[in-house]
Parts: sequence; C-alpha cells; structure tokens
Amino acid sequence: MGWLHKTPPQGTLVFQKRWVMLDAQYLRYFQNEKEVYSKRIIAILSVTKVLNVGGQKFEVVTRNRTFLFRAENNTVREEWVSVLKETIQQRCNSMEKSLMNFSDTCGQRASRVSLISKQGYLEMSGLRSKLYVVICADSVFLYRNAEEHSQGVGITSIEMNLGTVKGTDKRSFNLTTIYRTFSFVAESEQQREQWVEALQACVSHSLSSNAVAQKIWSEEANQRCADCGAPHPDWASVNLCVVLCKCCAGVHMGLGQSVSKVRSLKMDEKAWTENQVGTLFLLLGNDKVNLFWAANIPPSEMLCPSSDREERQRFVTAKYCQGKYRCYHALFGQQEALNKALCNTIQTGDVLETLSLVFCGADVNCYTGDPELPSPVSVAQHYGQTLQVEFLTHNHNTELPGSRAGDHTILEAALPISHTGYLFKTASSTRAVTERKSKGDFSRRWCSLNQGNFSYYESEKSSSQSGQMKMSDVLCLVVNPQGKHGYGHSFELYHDSGRVYLFGEDSPDTVREWIKVIGKALVPPVAEDLVGWSFERVGRLRYTAGQSFHCPCLGWFSLGGSRLLLLLHGEDQVDNIDLRKLQELSVEQEAAAVMLVDRGRRLRLEGDRRPDYQGWLSGIQQGLGRGDGPLDQQQLTETEVPVIVDRCISYITQHGLKSEGIYRRCGVNSKIAALLLSLRHDARQVRLSEGVCQVDNVANVLKRFLREVGEGVFNGHQASLPWLHTTTVSERRERVSQYKALLHSLPPVNRATLGAVINHLYCVQCFADENQMNMHNLAIVFGPTLFQTDGTDNSAGQVVEELIQNYQDIFNVSGSQLQRQLDMISHVIKAQEEHAEEGTPSPLTICGIYLERKEEGSELLVQVSSMCTLTLESKCDSMGCSSAMLCAQMIIQVHLLDRLTLTLPAPNANPARS
Repeated sequence: MGWLHKTPPQGTLVFQKRWVMLDAQYLRYFQNEKEVYSKRIIAILSVTKVLNVGGQKFEVVTRNRTFLFRAENNTVREEWVSVLKETIQQRCNSMEKSLMNFSDTCGQRASRVSLISKQGYLEMSGLRSKLYVVICADSVFLYRNAEEHSQGVGITSIEMNLGTVKGTDKRSFNLTTIYRTFSFVAESEQQREQWVEALQACVSHSLSSNAVAQKIWSEEANQRCADCGAPHPDWASVNLCVVLCKCCAGVHMGLGQSVSKVRSLKMDEKAWTENQVGTLFLLLGNDKVNLFWAANIPPSEMLCPSSDREERQRFVTAKYCQGKYRCYHALFGQQEALNKALCNTIQTGDVLETLSLVFCGADVNCYTGDPELPSPVSVAQHYGQTLQVEFLTHNHNTELPGSRAGDHTILEAALPISHTGYLFKTASSTRAVTERKSKGDFSRRWCSLNQGNFSYYESEKSSSQSGQMKMSDVLCLVVNPQGKHGYGHSFELYHDSGRVYLFGEDSPDTVREWIKVIGKALVPPVAEDLVGWSFERVGRLRYTAGQSFHCPCLGWFSLGGSRLLLLLHGEDQVDNIDLRKLQELSVEQEAAAVMLVDRGRRLRLEGDRRPDYQGWLSGIQQGLGRGDGPLDQQQLTETEVPVIVDRCISYITQHGLKSEGIYRRCGVNSKIAALLLSLRHDARQVRLSEGVCQVDNVANVLKRFLREVGEGVFNGHQASLPWLHTTTVSERRERVSQYKALLHSLPPVNRATLGAVINHLYCVQCFADENQMNMHNLAIVFGPTLFQTDGTDNSAGQVVEELIQNYQDIFNVSGSQLQRQLDMISHVIKAQEEHAEEGTPSPLTICGIYLERKEEGSELLVQVSSMCTLTLESKCDSMGCSSAMLCAQMIIQVHLLDRLTLTLPAPNANPARS
C-alpha cells in the first residue's frame, strides 16, 4: 500500500493523488488513507498485464480498460510493478489448480458465479443513476453497471461482518456499517424483501467459521461439490454423506428433511459432532460416496457448476429421490436378506457398505432378533462402531429412493389441511426475533397452506410465489404474546434451514385460525393433543431418555406456562410434565442441551444450536416456577406444596421443634433476606443444613414467604373473608363443617400448602412443654401471617387456632396416621440427642427424616415415613458406622404418612448394579 498518482476517468494528464492498496484479490484506490470504502476496485483476475511506460509511470491493463499510475520515483514504480506481476501470477496459479478438474467452460464461469447469492440494479441515495449490486460470499460489491461487473472493475466492496440490514419503507432498506450507512431502493416490495433476506444471509455467512469446512476439505474429494463439481462446497447432507455447493444445497433443502438433511459447514459449526467432522466425511468423501450414488450417470445428464436451477432440480431428484444412478446392491429387493446384512455390517467399520444397504432398502429400524440388542443402533453401540451409530441416527426416518410414501413415522404430519388468507410478514432472519418489529417492518402477503406446503404471494392474484416451505421442514411454531410486535397478534415459524419467519395480524381470530391449521399440519395425527390447547410453542426436538445419551430420537413437544406435553418416539399417547414439580433441571451450555428429571425419569433435550433452542430453554425455565409469583407459580413437590415451604418445614421439624419460642424469636434480618432470596431464585438448589442455617432464621423465612406470597394461602383478600366470618358461628360442629367446605373450595396448591402448614403447627404444639408454643401462641403468630393482615383483627388468629385444634376433622387425617408421624418425629429427636451426648455420628437422615435401619442378610432395609420428597445421596462412612454406609443414588417419592420399605445394597454390594 502507499501513495500513487493516477489519471482521472476522463483520461486527462492531470494526475490526482490517491491512496492505493493491493491484496491477493483486488487492487483498490481511495481518496485518502483514512477512507474505508474505495473509489475504485480492480479484480486481480481481470488484469491482463502491467507495463512500465516511462516517467515513473506504469499501466494496469484489464480486458476493457487501462489504468495509468505515477509513482514518486522509479524505485517505487519498480516495486509496484514487481509486486503486481507477482500477485497476478500467484492468483492465476491458484485458480488453475482449483479448476484443473473441470472444463474451461464450466470452470471459468464457476470461479465468478459460484459464490454469488444475488445481483441486480438498485437505486442508492445520493446518486442519480442506479448501481449494479452484487452479493458475493461475505461481501457486497458496488458497480456502475453490469458490464463493469463482467469486466471485474467496480466501485467498492463492503465487508458484511460489520453490517446490519433493516427495511425502512416498502421499497427502501439500509445497509449500515460502523463507518457508513448505504440507503438503497428496490424496484418493488417483493424485490426489497429478497434483497434484505439475501443481505442478512450474507451477514450470517460473514460471521461464520471455517474450522469445520477446512477439516472436511482436507479430504481432496470434498473440495468439489458431489453433484455439480463446483469448488469449495460449504454445505453438506449429513444423512446422504455428500458435500455440496450452495446452489445444489438449495435444491436438497427443497426435497425436505425426509430425504436430505442439509447443514452448513460454516454457519452450523456447533451442530457438527467430532465423528462427523473428524472421521465420517473424511473416511467416505464425495468420490467414494458417489461410487454408490453416481455409478451410472449418462454424460448428457451430468451437472456442471454453471447448470441452472431447473437442471439441478431434475438431476438431484433423479439421483437421490429416485436412486436413478445408484449402484444397486446384490441383495436389492430381498428385504430379509438386506436387514440381516445390515445387522452384520454395522458390527464393522464399513460405513460405505452400510450406506449401500440402507439406500437399497435395508430397514434401519428392523428387529435384529436379539432382545438385548433389538435395533441396529444398539448393535452398533455394543460393538463400539460410533460412525455406524452416527450414520444410522441421521437416517432413522429417511425416505428411501424410489418411494415418496416412505415410512409413516412420528415425524410425518397429517397433510390434507388447507387454509388461505392475508397475513403480514417480515423478512426472514437467521436468528430468533428478539427486537420489536413495527408495522412498517411487515409486508402484506397472501398466504396458502395446502398439502403440507406453506406458500406466500404478493397478492391473491399473483401466480408466482414469493416464498414457500414444507411443513415437514418446520421445526417449531411459536405463538407470541399479544402486543409483542406492531401487529397485535403474531406467530413465528422456525425452519430447518435455520431461518425464522414472522407473521402477524391485528385480528385475533385470523391469527388463531392460522395457528390452529398450521399446528395440525405440523404434528402427526397421533400428536394432535399437543396443539389442542393454549400452547406457546410446539415442535420437534431431539432427545435421549434414561442414562444413555448416545442414541437420540426425535419427539414432539408442546410448551405453555408450566405444562410440557410430549410425544416420544414409538409412543401413541401424549405425556404431560408439570415443570413446577421437576426434581431437577440442568443446562449443558457447551452441548446446547437441557436435562429434565421428572418422577425419576431423565429426559435430555438437545438444541443442535438451532435458533429455536433458546426459546425452548427460556420457556422451560420460566415454567419451573417463580419465587415472586403466587402459590400456583412456585416450584412444587409431588404433593403440590411449594418447595420453599417444604424445605423450611422439614428443617424446623428436624432441628427446631424443641427450640424455645420457635416462630416468636427474631432472626438476623440480613441472613433471612439472603436465604429467602436464594430460595425464591431456585428452591430446589438450596440445601438447609445444620450449622449453616440457624433455626430462627429458617422459621422467619417461612413466615415472611407466607406473608408476602401473591394472593396468600387463602387465594386473595375477598376469598379469605368467609374464613374470618366463620368465627362468628356459635356451634363448633357447624364451624368445622364450614371450614371443610372452604378448604375444598381452595385451589389445589393453596389447599395442599395450608394442609402442610397446619400439620406442621400441630406437630410444633405437641412439643409445647419444651418450645413454649401452644396452639394459642402459634395462632397469634400465624394468624396475621397466613391472612396477610396487620394483626389488629383477632379473627385471623382464631381461625388458625381452630384449624390446628380441629386438624384431624377438617383435613380428614386419622388418629393412627397422625400418631405414627409424631412417633417418628420423637424417634428422630431422641436419636439425635443420644448421639449428641455420646459424640457419635448422627443417624442417617434425609431432608430431615430419620431412616430406621437394620441389617438383614447381605442387604440393608430402610424404613421411611415422611410427607416430603426424599433424595437419597451417596455416602461413604469414614467414622466406623459400616452398617449405615450406602453406595447408591436414587430418588424416592413418599406421600404423607406412608411407610415405605426400600431394599438397598449392603456395603459390599456392587454400586454399578444397584
């Protein structure tokens, strides 16, 4: 780079000083060294020669024009000429090497057009004439006209990694970088939408990574498209095992996920597993895979990089949908023999043979004959053939060549659904729509859903589509909250290509009807329950169940509030998960996965770095329960008691029943506030342990939560008034009857919470001799707390006292059940006191509940009596209490006063098998 003088375009000998830069691809000159965007850009490939012309001058000659430059002296001129010639030669050598396997006709044209995604004329603010704009790879080039583009001489280039694109009017849009805003006007609204979409894709491409592409290109055969031979293909079909150029990948996408699962080598980097990147595509490669797919292609039907879309469509359909050119396996047509051969081959590393068997009819879901290894995937896992597992997993639901009917699996939806009407649509994007879209960002479109295809047009009379997507390629339907965007009601469609489509309308009935029909077209018939309610999002996700994460399946999920409905692979009934009652939720950020534990069942949902994953994760996390919400929005136990209440009651039961003045003494306010904040954030992750949490602090946390929780235990002020009025009834029996009726009228969570609190207070007053808290004292404290009053009205305390006094009658608890609970509590307290006096380890307790143990043979019997969810953690007894040593991890659910006998492994048992 450096300063040179050049003649102006008119060709006069008046030289102008310009800052000139040279790289491997372009020669550019600028007004000055501070400018970012050039006045002219010359492609090195368009330069035919560089000449010394005397007088410190030299010429850069292209096919149609000569540029004259003058240096400060002859030495500087010679340096420029030498460097230019060397750069031109290196560039030519590089192109010859990359094109040596192609004809001149196809190859030369491919070098120019294979990376261009869109080109055409646009008006630009500040200029009288239109510019010819070309989007190529991750840059935008501006030319004065199409002729200049063909000559390789332009105005400037814009690197899109610094760009953002936004529509400003029906035909206008801005391309904004940190240095300048370029304002363009398209010929029509449809053209504007296409330009915005193409530019946004260019931004995404510029921000992508070459890491995966470079690894896959290290296999020489993968440096050319498997279908047309274009250089540097940066897409791939992960189930067909072919590497593709962008043009062919677009045709593959049109076939649908049931035929070809297309991924970008650059933009989907995190979605590629090490097996795919490091081994599978390197082991096979386009040449080897084409020995099967392209064994019999007539020369007249072959593609080249310059083939148009229609030619590609015909070729790709014939090659993969019809299997027209494939090398037929010797067992073709013999289903049983194909399946048997598949089960044998997957025990080896011959993935190419597996590919040949599968795409000649072998069933990847066939029964192997071994009940312990019933499927081909389980056989491949057993023999450690990870590449076979990878290949089989991606072809779990693939539609085989020669049959568009395919295998009607969980992924297929009901198709005979049709609907038409106007909607407003924004330009699609490659990421979730987080910012608010105004009405100006939307364009009116005539939309049609028919035979599983969702299409949209400029108007009802338009014959050509503005866009189309197959419902089988839609991953997720999202219903947005009212008022999120300019149009009051809106929804989003997440496509498997990574694009997100936003539609809206002001009419709630119109949007509701579209959501209804799209939902039905999206899910299979057996899963219609997933869209028959007020869901927020519905779609399919990869998941694994149980302990094994090696063989993910595809399932359908529907989320709304705290409910997650799901239809797993192979099942015919929709299941329901109450997210508030989850035992565990953990997020694997690196793997983009979330683990749910519900009623002992482990479910791992995989995001695959899809744009809709964060929405699923956010929705699930919000559905877990909010500590600042009302009772029915809290995290809950299986008995529908808020986890916060359950944790505090369990701790007080174990450590505070004999604490004098319990619930009357004040704790440390800062510690109470901090503990309550932690519990409200995620109560399941908080463990209240002796020595860390003081009894009085925990007691005050419980009181403060009950006093502050939204709507209170009695479901609001108005609903609490009948409880207070009951105190005016003179007859005890009638008051008890009214209390029972009012209890029954409470929502389930409120009823369960009140029952848990009153049960706890009944137990507390049973130890009144030690803690000095009888029914009356407890009522004084908990009356204003539960009714959320200021304490001036004695009615609240009177209600609580009568609830404690008549606990058995009102809550329908038998005397024997209550006595067993009190006996167990006494047993726990006595055991703790004895061990404290002797200085020996405390008895094994879980969540504050004592486990009564005795050895019997080689096993350990444990009896549990509790009202809460218990988690049994692995323990290693280093203090000599070998009979109490437990080497197991399990979760058990025990309801109020139920007695459960567990058989656990003795110390010498094998933990792995327990």
